[in-house]
Amino acid sequence: MARIRTDIVVIEFTRRTVNGRRVRIIQAVRIIGTASPCNVVVGRRVGPVRRCLLNNRFRIVSTHRNTLVFERRT
Repeated sequence: MARIRTDIVVIEFTRRTVNGRRVRIIQAVRIIGTASPCNVVVGRRVGPVRRCLLNNRFRIVSTHRNTLVFERRT
């Protein structure tokens, strides 16, 4: 019987102004399973991490004010 593995990544972010632009900066992260090959690091911008996760079969399952939840089933 094949097992389905689920990877979950929860990103909490804050909005800041950097060089006159509003950006979202990762404030906290929780990874259940793996986020490989994406490098999810506190203090980095959300945009590149979000693109990496979506390009690696993750999907957004929940969005709240300052939280994104990604899921990947393998």
